[in-house]
Amino acid sequence: MKHQLTSSHLTIFESELFRTTSTCVITDDYLLIVDPNWLPSEVAYIRQFTELHGKDRSKYLLFTHSDYDHIIGYGAFPGFMTIASQRFIDNPEADKQLQQTIAWDDEYYVQRDYPLCYPAIDYPIHGEGQGMKIGNDDYVFYQAPGHNYDGLLTFNRSRGILIIGDYLSNIEFPYVYHSFADYRTTLNTLEAIIHSGEVKVLITGHGNHTTDRVEMERRVADSRAYLDGVELAVRSGTDFDFERLVARYDFPGVMGAFHGKNVLLAGVEFGGN
Repeated sequence: MKHQLTSSHLTIFESELFRTTSTCVITDDYLLIVDPNWLPSEVAYIRQFTELHGKDRSKYLLFTHSDYDHIIGYGAFPGFMTIASQRFIDNPEADKQLQQTIAWDDEYYVQRDYPLCYPAIDYPIHGEGQGMKIGNDDYVFYQAPGHNYDGLLTFNRSRGILIIGDYLSNIEFPYVYHSFADYRTTLNTLEAIIHSGEVKVLITGHGNHTTDRVEMERRVADSRAYLDGVELAVRSGTDFDFERLVARYDFPGVMGAFHGKNVLLAGVEFGGN
């Protein structure tokens, strides 16, 4: 499996599907895996990695949000202590997400050596800026709705690692499944964390991580510009220049459907002409 980044305490795995990332933080006393995914061979690789490096360490499994591609590896890590937002637990579409994992495997005749099930969470994150000690590291969590209902930002303040799920991707414009207003609020939170100067590496759910603060800020600005452009088009009844937008990306063919769904949601949220 591809390693997008490897260091003494941080490994970022990258799936062949949608360039989806899985993150592993390793210290002397704990191992934390984030969103293990996609293909059975890739999940098995991550599991073997944890078996090799997790000896004599506490083991944690964290979910940035409940989209099916991010929870599909859960069953391969029994015994791990789990972390997610309280909204992840209360998610009214939990069964829908599980059914999507089952349907995806069924469509492509995929067989796994572990059960597909919606994650049970040991440590729910309730508030904004909630802290948690994992090993000797200080973590701070922030609610991140917008892309979907139950997103969570995870900041390892001790090591400057910011794990953000499906925000600030360099290979996708914002995919808004839940709320434009909430998405903007999450961008404000991300901007504040980045401006603190403590972030050494930003890890998105799809695409490249970055260690460049200017790049982090540019991704925030690009996301805001897209949301503003869609809202303006919907409110004014004007055309959004989609061709100009997707010319920046490597996989424009699939993006029309996602943009179309964004426009439909914006129509519900903002009305317009």
